[in-house]
Amino acid sequence: MLYNLYRPKDFTEVKGQEDVLITLKKQSFSQKFGHAYLFAGHRGTGKTTIARILSKAVNCEHPTEDGPCGQCPNCLAYGTSLDVLELDAASNNGVDKIKEMLAQTKYRPVQLKRKVFIIDEVHNLSTAAFDTLLKPLEEPPSYCVFVLCTTELHKIPVTIRSRCEEYVFHPIAPEPMRERLKEVLKEQSAICEEDALNLIIRNANGGLRDALGILEQLLTSTDNNITTEAAKKRLGSLDSDRILTALSAISAYDTQSALNCLDELTGQGKSPALITESILSALMDIITIKTTGQPESVLHSKDYVQSALEIGNGMSFERLYWLCEQCCDLRGSIRGSANPTMDIKLALIKMSNRELTDNDPAVMSATIRKLERELTELKSTVRKLMSAQPADNSRSRAVSQAGGQFHTADQYDVPFETSSGVQQFTDEELYSVYAENYRKEEDREGGMQSDRPEEPDGEEIGSSGSTPASDLFKIRP
Repeated sequence: MLYNLYRPKDFTEVKGQEDVLITLKKQSFSQKFGHAYLFAGHRGTGKTTIARILSKAVNCEHPTEDGPCGQCPNCLAYGTSLDVLELDAASNNGVDKIKEMLAQTKYRPVQLKRKVFIIDEVHNLSTAAFDTLLKPLEEPPSYCVFVLCTTELHKIPVTIRSRCEEYVFHPIAPEPMRERLKEVLKEQSAICEEDALNLIIRNANGGLRDALGILEQLLTSTDNNITTEAAKKRLGSLDSDRILTALSAISAYDTQSALNCLDELTGQGKSPALITESILSALMDIITIKTTGQPESVLHSKDYVQSALEIGNGMSFERLYWLCEQCCDLRGSIRGSANPTMDIKLALIKMSNRELTDNDPAVMSATIRKLERELTELKSTVRKLMSAQPADNSRSRAVSQAGGQFHTADQYDVPFETSSGVQQFTDEELYSVYAENYRKEEDREGGMQSDRPEEPDGEEIGSSGSTPASDLFKIRP
């Protein structure tokens, strides 16, 4: 197996666990080791590997910051020495096995400097077995070192954790994993397309051991020439193009196209549960790209990322999260359903039908929030425009055309509200406008007529023999 063949032999070969290695390297350099260690974290992230490197460094005659020297007699004898004992607690979880192991702590090491006890999957131990470990972990002999490894830290009793140096291993990031896989490919004289490598890393879920296992399968089946299509088929993953096509149809409210994609996937033998998980995963990628604005934040093929970006641009955050909620509800209902295909088909119809979508309370609430934001932005824009206008609006300049010449509102004795719409009017129209505005002004001033022009008795403004209305609109110099 590749993960055994390329297992790191010192701290320099370990990828993606720099936080853990800082302390261990200093302990190796100073030769000041603890008596009990607890390594916890995701599967395939190097817990057992580092436990073995640490056990070699503990017994090495010339340890360095990088770990054991690999040249001294103790390092050479490590693989066959009886002073290093590994116990798989997954199959040996009873108190009797722990007592049998602890019985060896009474005797000093035969060949190495210290005895090292590595207990893998320690969370599987019974309560009685944990209780048996308490005293040896608290006051072990000076020549004994315990290293406990687990993937489920929450199952370890607090009394055990308090007696150990605790180190948490994080899932390995894509870049360190990519670097290690390329090193293996180079040593194997193999070729792997970049998109296929992305698929391997994506399916490894942060575990380098899983990534090497997938890589080994693909190297065997493709004669050391891994293509993207071969990786998709071998990994048994859904056709991501079909998933994105279905989401694109949902985005466009094209129910028929969405159902056609579902029929093709189910026709290939894909389970409704896997289809639902794939849709939810694609939605997560779309939201990630839309949120960060960085397509490289999603580890997948270039075509997939581009399609996800286009779908994200065509949908709001509210609708994307609503689709996620629908898929989460569907995932729960499928588990106990007698006909999961019918459930996923009904869900696709609901998600791709505009009428059903718009009537959903969650969508309506999201729409209202969107309208409220737009209204707030509109009010803000109006306030900015109003604050930018001159203080004296009654004398704002507005152009009107009369007799082939252009004049401004300041040249007329007419309020701006009226003059802004005036172009070429007859005397009767101008009089009507003036009289209306004059009456409004008179009402506003409470009937005061000190500035009103005297009218001849028995005559009205604009009647026969009176001043022409055009004279009332004299242009001021």
